[in-house]
Parts: sequence; C-alpha cells; structure tokens
Amino acid sequence: MKQLNTPEKFLEKLKPYFKSLGLVALVTLAGELIHRRFEPTNLVMLYLLTVVISASFWGRGPATFTSLIGVLIFDFVFIPPRFTLSVDDAQYILTFAGLFIVGIVISELTNATRQRAIESNQRQTQLELLKAKEKLQVAILNSLSHDLRTPLTSVTGALSSLLNDTLNNSRQTELITTAFEEASRLNRFVENLLDMAKIEAGALHTIEASCEIRDVIGVALEHFKGELEKRDVRITIPTDLPDIKMDFVLMVKVITNIVDNALKYSHENSRLDISAENQVDYVLISIKDEGIGIPENELTCVFNKFYRTKKTETIQGTGLGLSICKGIVETHKGKIWLDNNKQRGITVFVKLPFSGSNH
Repeated sequence: MKQLNTPEKFLEKLKPYFKSLGLVALVTLAGELIHRRFEPTNLVMLYLLTVVISASFWGRGPATFTSLIGVLIFDFVFIPPRFTLSVDDAQYILTFAGLFIVGIVISELTNATRQRAIESNQRQTQLELLKAKEKLQVAILNSLSHDLRTPLTSVTGALSSLLNDTLNNSRQTELITTAFEEASRLNRFVENLLDMAKIEAGALHTIEASCEIRDVIGVALEHFKGELEKRDVRITIPTDLPDIKMDFVLMVKVITNIVDNALKYSHENSRLDISAENQVDYVLISIKDEGIGIPENELTCVFNKFYRTKKTETIQGTGLGLSICKGIVETHKGKIWLDNNKQRGITVFVKLPFSGSNH
C-alpha cells in the first residue's frame, strides 16, 4: 500500500470536514429556495439532518463541526437582519443554543450507533474468519493424517509380509523396495513440515558454497530412481555453465519437490524436461511436465501454504511443496514461478543469482 506523506495525510483527514461543509451549503441553498414559505425556526430541521448524515458517514468530529457551522450559517443567512451575525430578537439565541446542543446530542447518538454497527460487523467478520480457520484446520489435519497413514500402512504391510518365511527372494526384494520407497516418501513429508516451520519462523539459514547445478539435479532425481524408469526424462545443461553459490541441501529439496509434483500430476509414461541456462548474472532452471496443468487464475495461489487446486483434490498431497520451494528460493534472493505449457502440463521456472544471496 502506498504510504502517504504528512501533507497528504492532513488533507485526507480534512476531507470529511469539507464534505460536511458542502452538505451544509446544499441545505442552505435548499433553505434559500423555500424560506419565504416557512418561519426561519422551521429550517432548523434541515441543519439537524446534516448533522445526522455527517455523524453516520464520517463520525463525531465532522458531525460536531457540522453542528457548529450549521448554527453560524443559519444565523447569517436566515435570521434578521440577514447576512450578518447580529440578532435582533433574543429568542433566536435560544434557538441557536438548542440547535447546537441538539446537534451535538444527535451527533453522539448517531456516532455511537455507527460504532456499534462497525463493531458488530467486525465481530461477524472475526466469527466468519474463525469458522473458515477451523474448517481449514480440519481439512489440513485430514490431509496430514492421510499423508502420514498411507506410507505407514504400506511400510507396515510390507514388513509384516516379510515375516512370512514362504516368500521367494523376488517377492522379498519387491516388498523391501516398497517399504524403502514409502519410508523415503514419509521422510520427505516430515522434512517438508519441518522446513515450513523454519520458513515461517524466519529460522531458515543457508550454508552457501559453489555448486554445480548438474549435481543438484542429479541428487534430487536419485529420490525418484524407480519412478523415473518409465519416464522419458531429458536433461539439458550446458557444459560451460558456471558454478552457483547456493545451499546444496536446500536447493536439492527445491528440485525434489518440483519433480515430485511433476511425477504426481502427470501420466507414468509422459515426458519430463529439465534444463538450465546461463542468463548472465542468473541461472534459469526449468522443469517441464506433461501433466494436468493449473488454471490460469491459480498460478500464483499454488505457492500459498496448504493451497491445492480443485484439479488436484483427488490426488494425495498437502499443498506444502511449492510454498517451501518459494521460501528457499527467495532466501537465495531468487525467484520462482510457473506457466502452463501450450499443449499440456506446466513448466516451473527457478531463477537464481550466480553470486548467491549476498550479491
């Protein structure tokens, strides 16, 4: 939000008073048109109306100002002798006092009503936010419990089956592989929760050193060795790409989370393109899949914590991966974004400075 300087703030505070003055001017003009048919004291109601309107829309200060200026203009324009502040008939002094006092009382009552309405709206908003928060917490707990239960069930099932002495070596190897993959998946899930907690607490610190992006991508892909066997994976990295100053472990997590999403939301035999290119002061990493894509209006929302698109609701996930990626990349003074491909799937772009976060 744009910060206002002192003169602008002062003018902003004066706006309600100018509006109140304009309202009194309109009432005075209306009174001028009809005052020949009415006694001057009957025009008092018009000025009381301006006080009510001012208090309702702009609060106590402008309403008090309206009451005071209304008394002065009423005297100046309508009370004989006209167009002076002198008064021939002393009874009008009581009229002025009554107009001002009643105006102040109306101002206070209207302002109090206005404040109660504002407080009521605030309570209603807070109640709605609380309900939404509770609903979100239930959804998150359901998602987390599901993501914890699924790999644990698989690991437990595999280990239980291994206790059966009648299994042949091939079946035993298969079960051990399943248990290892699910345990690794559970480990990534727990690491994501811990990383998210560090990012939100501002406790994510980088240990930067010169690294080859090829090594970072290679280590990340090792997590998916079995899943990538059925994929057409194409890696394009120039041989002369300079080393990048980064936290190797954290950047592996970024690539791991992006690849995990690419595999999760695309078909088993689909293609996966990973590339890196030199952009003078930066390296641009792109990971392109042929998955289900993301609606255009949600391309930035997916970086919010626990956010999941409607397309992905039936697929297991927590909505933490990209949020963590964003936190890590921004810690490196980099940028991450994604775009839908022309045909299908999305491409995730990660832009990192060669000089690390201290450039």
